[in-house]
Amino acid sequence: MPGLLSWLACGDSARPVTGLDAIPKADRPPVNFSFQLFHLMVAVGFGMIGLAGWAAFALWRGRLEDSRLLLWLLTFSVLGPQIANQAGWWAAEVGRQPWIVYNLLRTSEALSAVVTANQVAASMVMFMVVYLLLFAVFLFLLNDKIRHGPDEADLVPSGKLALGFEPKEEC
Repeated sequence: MPGLLSWLACGDSARPVTGLDAIPKADRPPVNFSFQLFHLMVAVGFGMIGLAGWAAFALWRGRLEDSRLLLWLLTFSVLGPQIANQAGWWAAEVGRQPWIVYNLLRTSEALSAVVTANQVAASMVMFMVVYLLLFAVFLFLLNDKIRHGPDEADLVPSGKLALGFEPKEEC
C-alpha cells in the first residue's frame, strides 16, 4: 500500500522514508545477521504454535499419549521460548550497531578507560559459568519432573470436578 510505511514511521503518508542505501556504509548495521535472527525468532514462535495445535488435535482425538514423536517434541519444546527470546535479543543488539545511542555515541567510543580487556573477559567467563550452572539446574529439575510426573495431590479424582463438587446425575 503506497504511503503506508511513511504513515507508520512518520505519521504522514507523503513523507519519504530514508532507505538503507542513503546511510553511509560505516553507519550501517549488519542487516543480514539481524534479519536471520529475527526470522529464527519468528520461526520458533510459529513452530511452537504449530506444535501446540498438533498436540491439541491429538488430545481431541484421544491419541496424545500414543504419539511418541509428539511427546518427545513437546518435551524439548520447553527450550523454544528461550531460543526465541535470545534470538530476538541478539537481533535487537546487533541491529543497533555501530551505535550505543543513535547519532550520539558509537560503540567504539563507549569503551571504559579504566576497565581492562582481561577484566571484561573474566566477567564474561563468570557470567557464562553462572548461566551454564543455572541451565544445568533447569535441565536437572525438568528431567526430575518429567520422570516422576505430577504429584498425586495435583491429580483430580475421576468423577469429581476440580473444586470437589460431584457431577449431577443425568435426567
